[in-house]
Amino acid sequence: MEVIINSLQRLVAENLDLNGVKAEEINPDAQLMDGGLHLDSISIVRLIVLSEQEFGIEFGEDDLVMESFASLRTLAGVIAVQRNGRDSRFRGDVGVADRP
Repeated sequence: MEVIINSLQRLVAENLDLNGVKAEEINPDAQLMDGGLHLDSISIVRLIVLSEQEFGIEFGEDDLVMESFASLRTLAGVIAVQRNGRDSRFRGDVGVADRP
């Protein structure tokens, strides 16, 4: 998950207006909105789009809740679940009970 966190730090530093903050300076446990990075709703939407492009995922309705965007570490967890679900669908790792 550290690779995802590092990528998110880079995405935020390079694409969102954080007044010159570098990727390595972003605390992955800092709140993204209140009291942390102070991202606004437009920045969160940009982060969603950038994350979907970067990681080849699509957030579902259940993922698009405030709790998913509490911090970069939390978001990385959501992305990891999305990627694992996508990967297993394409690898054919479906269990017998999951098959139609």
